[in-house]
Amino acid sequence: MANTVDVVLLRKRRRARQRIIKLLLFLIFAGFAVLIYVRRDVWFPKLEGIGTRYQNITQNEDVTDDAFSLSISGGVNYSADLINKDLFILCDKYLYIYGSDGKLRDSRQHAYSNAAMKIAGSRALLYSVNGTNFRVDSLSKMLYEVTTEQPIWFGVLGDDGKTAIVTGSETFACRLCIYDNSGKLMYTRECVDRLSDVSFYGSGCIFSTIGASEGELETNLQYITFDSNDLQWDTAPLPTLCMDIYALNDGGVFVIGDTKAAYYSSTGALLGSYDYNADLTDYTFSDEKGAVLLKNEQRRQSILLLFSDRSAAPVSVSLDTIAKNVVIDGETVYLLDNGQIHSYAFSGEEMSSTPVKDAYDRILKQGRYFYLLGYDTINRMEIN
Repeated sequence: MANTVDVVLLRKRRRARQRIIKLLLFLIFAGFAVLIYVRRDVWFPKLEGIGTRYQNITQNEDVTDDAFSLSISGGVNYSADLINKDLFILCDKYLYIYGSDGKLRDSRQHAYSNAAMKIAGSRALLYSVNGTNFRVDSLSKMLYEVTTEQPIWFGVLGDDGKTAIVTGSETFACRLCIYDNSGKLMYTRECVDRLSDVSFYGSGCIFSTIGASEGELETNLQYITFDSNDLQWDTAPLPTLCMDIYALNDGGVFVIGDTKAAYYSSTGALLGSYDYNADLTDYTFSDEKGAVLLKNEQRRQSILLLFSDRSAAPVSVSLDTIAKNVVIDGETVYLLDNGQIHSYAFSGEEMSSTPVKDAYDRILKQGRYFYLLGYDTINRMEIN
């Protein structure tokens, strides 16, 4: 007698197998999509260059041993700084290094979206704002790269090679991570207030926190050492939003806020503060000296504040122009406006004025040269 085949049952089993296969394929696809999304900071920047040779910077044809001229691709955001005599330029896909002769020494690709760069000593810190990767480069190579647990808010590089990375935190306002000069994590601190800047000093660091009182922003400073979780000292609130802090040689601090600047002692005592009478445009600090550039838009004037003595009020210089950028080189302050580079002593005396042919946004000073940074060009000018 022949076996009876239940056609209806076979069809049900076949359909069940097909549903299971489809479910497995969907789960595999969904898992792959989640993996791609989680790793988007790595692969997305690379995809943008497919089909083209990404060229952010080109060297102008007429560059000779005595000239320096670079063209930047239109719309490419870049940052630039000097390490000794070499120019480090960070673009959206590459880190370029140019020698003082104007020739390209090295180009290194990075995969950081919204990349930022900080320079200190002989190293460059590169990190992805709101990403989870940072790296440290020297003139010759990339030294190391680290992946963080939480998104990076900002990073700071110390002159001795230490790196401070401030990230988000699951249970606190933020997390401070300190890495040694080889990239090894050596200290972490969960912070109850949001940090705005970090400055290394001695065996620890000074950091600024942002708070608010009666609707006004205020800044507190705290000093810690890396062998303890206890605060060494902290300060009373300063009613300003801290832009940068600079540790002084004796452990004191110079603070540049959005509405005032201040000096603190090595124990956190306020030595003096100075309120601005115009809007903050630019600032810099070097070798225990500071320069703050203010703008009075209504009067079309700028004010340059020169800080060289923590026991005295700053020297104030009024300018009948809207200046853009200020840098310090030794005992001289250089100021860029639309058509000139002015130099001042810290006494406020103007020493010289050098005409600039084109419009630039920033200047860098190295030896007898100015590097002129514009929207789509970087040039160099020799000074006497």
